[in-house]
Amino acid sequence: MVIGILNFGGQYNHLILRRVTELGFRGEFLSPDEPLDRVKQLFDCLIISGGPWNIPEDLPRTGNAIRYILEFPGPVLGICLGHQLMAYAYGGELARDRPEFGGVKVYVVREDTIFRGVPREFTAWESHNLSVANQPRGFEVIAYSDAVPVEAMANERIDRFGVQFHPEVRHTEHGLTIMKNFLDLCQRK
Repeated sequence: MVIGILNFGGQYNHLILRRVTELGFRGEFLSPDEPLDRVKQLFDCLIISGGPWNIPEDLPRTGNAIRYILEFPGPVLGICLGHQLMAYAYGGELARDRPEFGGVKVYVVREDTIFRGVPREFTAWESHNLSVANQPRGFEVIAYSDAVPVEAMANERIDRFGVQFHPEVRHTEHGLTIMKNFLDLCQRK
């Protein structure tokens, strides 16, 4: 099983790959310009990583990311920019008025697939100017913070998950558990 990690050049991409490897899985970086058919052949699951861009104005820089989110047959986890792209792709609403940087208290609404075994409240590492203000239809808000109403969302029916924070950094409490839960789902599919 191979996890594709979409590399937008964000500051934590190498940490995502490191955590995937530490958790006993095989990960490989993926260019946003890779054809969708090739991505479907190479990878079992995708992690859409963070990056320095804002949506929708920087959408052309994200290559085929929207197609990967909408058309990839396996589970997909969006992190930071990946979370925002997922919300945008499925019709959610983004906002610029809720930036968060550093440690932020996250409140879990419902223990779902990725939050299995995670406490109802934990500190997560944030680094964003843009956030998801309203989740897309079919997605459930599974976590929020004082500033951001959609810190995490899920549509378990189609195996799509998004988190605004960075589970791959050590500053995020229970981040490895969240990543392991997603990777375990990949293994079961």
